[in-house]
Amino acid sequence: GSSFAPRPAPQQTALPGSSFHGVEVRSSFDLAPRSQPPGGKRAPFFMPKGNDELEKVRAVIFHAESRQHGYDAYNLAASIPPPRPASTMTLREIQQWTRDTPGQQHAIGRYQIIPSTLNRLIARTGLALDTVFAPNIQDAFANVLVIDAGYLALKDGSLSLDAFKVELAKVWAGFPLPSGKSYYAGVAGNKATISYRNYSAYMAQIFPVEARKGPAAVKG
Repeated sequence: GSSFAPRPAPQQTALPGSSFHGVEVRSSFDLAPRSQPPGGKRAPFFMPKGNDELEKVRAVIFHAESRQHGYDAYNLAASIPPPRPASTMTLREIQQWTRDTPGQQHAIGRYQIIPSTLNRLIARTGLALDTVFAPNIQDAFANVLVIDAGYLALKDGSLSLDAFKVELAKVWAGFPLPSGKSYYAGVAGNKATISYRNYSAYMAQIFPVEARKGPAAVKG
């Protein structure tokens, strides 16, 4: 898959109660294009109920990245697909599939993680390679990446919601910038898959208090 140079961010720690609490997280802005099949109607967006903000952000990512196949998604540009559904493979098996199929896209799972990001997440979390890439593991990996993008800074008021949206767009190519284009437009076929209007509406629904705050500088 395509790989985008990471832009370092200040070290942060996951919030209590979140997946991988206590894991130090740093920037990993290098995910690849989505696994959407060409053409066809795309599923509508549904916001999860409850108060879990990370779950809701993950739902927006899912909507932009892999809404057709969810936890078993892979980039359909890959000529050789994974040997089994992604959510049943171990991390070791995903790494082996990557090594066995050079020269193709390898973005995988609900959040379309490419090999370099997956390897970095494995190292940072200390997970065994025999760990299954199950939904809870995919969700936890996504949480780390959302925190990397400035979730904690958003919550403490040092980053605006608009700036946070830009940072998320640097992670997931399906998210648009205010221009409506992907941060990675033109790179490996990437393009925004939702409108900036809808993206903003979803994020304001998740973070209504933060949406009313004044602007803060974009990181970087």
